[in-house]
Amino acid sequence: MFNTESRVRLSEFSDLFDRVARDAAFFTSGKIPTRAGAKLVPVGAEKHLPELLANLADIAAVICPEELVDRIPAGLGVAVSEAPLAAQYRVHVRLCDRPDYFWTGFESRIDPSARIHPTAYVAPNDVLIGPETVVDAQAVVLPRTIIGAECFIGANTTLGSEAFETTKVDGRDRLQRQAGGVKLGDGVTFLSNCAVARSVFPVFTEIGDGCGFDNLVHVAHDCLLAPGVKLTACSMLAGRVEMGEGAYVGPNATVSNGVTVGRKGYVTIGATVVRDVADDTKVTGNFAIEHARFIRNLKESVR
Repeated sequence: MFNTESRVRLSEFSDLFDRVARDAAFFTSGKIPTRAGAKLVPVGAEKHLPELLANLADIAAVICPEELVDRIPAGLGVAVSEAPLAAQYRVHVRLCDRPDYFWTGFESRIDPSARIHPTAYVAPNDVLIGPETVVDAQAVVLPRTIIGAECFIGANTTLGSEAFETTKVDGRDRLQRQAGGVKLGDGVTFLSNCAVARSVFPVFTEIGDGCGFDNLVHVAHDCLLAPGVKLTACSMLAGRVEMGEGAYVGPNATVSNGVTVGRKGYVTIGATVVRDVADDTKVTGNFAIEHARFIRNLKESVR
């Protein structure tokens, strides 16, 4: 789907940088944790270097201030800018404007056995809908959305919406252009009024087979959900959340950006999760801690 073999060079964007210290080819700009390969990433301060060094396999080049140039590993390209995030934003916009660079468009294809409600909207391009899938009343399926077989997309649910990812450029917060998409496996169920944001960069917000979503659930950009995940009413996942197979999120719970909830992890009602949750672990509270510890603390507080 994505043209992951596409490459451009830093020198093609030299007008966006103070200088190009080391030229290199890359596929996309992105953040260090972005799942795409061959990335150009901003590194604005020394404190970000350990994260950079831990993710070298997926990084082709760096935008950084002059004082960090000599700290960037020799195998990476380097562009110099005193505002790396703003420079990354401008590179990303230019790449999004290149026809068929990230993604080669096609006319939408809907399996003949799928049932699309007359009031639903399915974009005329860049959508695939598999057999026996149902798209209910007023649902919206936007471009670069792939839906598997036997899914149910409930009333007023939107797949492929814009992501709330902003970058400060010239003193103003600007919404990042969306280069990614949404991909659903087979047997995925959404009830009404849910929203799944497409990824900012050219990967999918990906939802595995058999995942289930209650009413009023929000899944933000770049999330990666293994099969069998369940999210209940009014729960939400912030950007880049990863959830293991069979994980569960209770009503009105929030999982913060970049957090991983392990296999069969369990987030209870109203919890706010800001740290990774291990496999087979239940967490509770704001900020969430291991459930049994939360109950002990609660009992002690009322003695």
